[in-house]
Amino acid sequence: MMRKSISCILMALSVLGSCTQEYDEPNFEVQSDNIGSADSENNVVISGQIRQASNIKITLEAPLMQSKGKNIELSSDSLDVDGHFEMSTSIPGLGYFMLKIYGESLDSIELTLSPGDAITIDTQKDSIYEAISVDGVIWSKDLEAYQAIRAKQNPIALSNFAAQRMKATPSSPFNVILSNHIMKSEDQWNEERIQIFGRVAEAFYQMDPKSEATQNFVRNFELMQTYMLNNGFYEAPDFESSTIDGGAISLSDLRGKYVLIDFWASWCGPCRKENPKVVALYKKYKNQNFTILSVSLDEDMTKWKAAIETDNLSWPYHVSDLKGWKSAVVPLYRIEGIPFTVLVNPKGRIIGVNLRGQSLEERMQNIFKF
Repeated sequence: MMRKSISCILMALSVLGSCTQEYDEPNFEVQSDNIGSADSENNVVISGQIRQASNIKITLEAPLMQSKGKNIELSSDSLDVDGHFEMSTSIPGLGYFMLKIYGESLDSIELTLSPGDAITIDTQKDSIYEAISVDGVIWSKDLEAYQAIRAKQNPIALSNFAAQRMKATPSSPFNVILSNHIMKSEDQWNEERIQIFGRVAEAFYQMDPKSEATQNFVRNFELMQTYMLNNGFYEAPDFESSTIDGGAISLSDLRGKYVLIDFWASWCGPCRKENPKVVALYKKYKNQNFTILSVSLDEDMTKWKAAIETDNLSWPYHVSDLKGWKSAVVPLYRIEGIPFTVLVNPKGRIIGVNLRGQSLEERMQNIFKF
């Protein structure tokens, strides 16, 4: 299982210069040495017939593997008089490819290929999408259904079909193609779909952690998650902790205000260096329905109190269970390093994660218009 979780609802974004816990992260470097080579172990074969066409060029390209701004062409052939073709090439791993059919018009068939695949395609030039039949891969029926929906040029239908099939078969190689129709439009993103992306990314990592397809799934999942974390899709997990005077306060007690949850500690050098900027932010916006809830990962009450006084953290809301990294808030908010911030709107929904310095100031200016 991936040591850096890709299935959690809240992702803690790693930042240089923070105090962190140690964890392992997989190496996602693409191994592209075998693209188009004669390596039989990584060979794929695509053959078939394009009826009602002859003597025209057909190519297999890799859109995600570009050279000088152009797709890498892995193989090419010319249709014979009956429209038959056969191409063979080598690929580094599971990935996204495109079969391009030239002629008076340029048509394309999207494919996901893995080393060892041998695919047979049958279709006709004047109805590439509607008449297609594919054999040799487990996702052939998905491709045929996908092409039929694609021919109708209905992006919402394509997005819904993609989500349905990705949920049903998270390890299907065809999800490489289907995922594009969810990523295309932010208005199609929701909590269910990000969970689907997480399960698919996990499944692909288990199959082939170094493939470019896996890397793209992980990147897209994190891109989607970051966008949703900054645009009010998620409610901030509620928690209660002890105040410095022995009382208790919960995040929900501050509902109705913009709240910056600031995770820090007296022993954290980057946190102390950041504190003057947080103080300046509070002074600027404290009369604008805004406050700060400082959550310390300290273990020593005396040092915690001293740091609050020394750094002039004048807002009233300071809490800590004095358990350090064993604090209940660490897994709740997936904290991997401090300082770490979560900006919450008056409805209790997250509108910013790990903003600080200039990025935090710009977000506040956007909210309060000054």
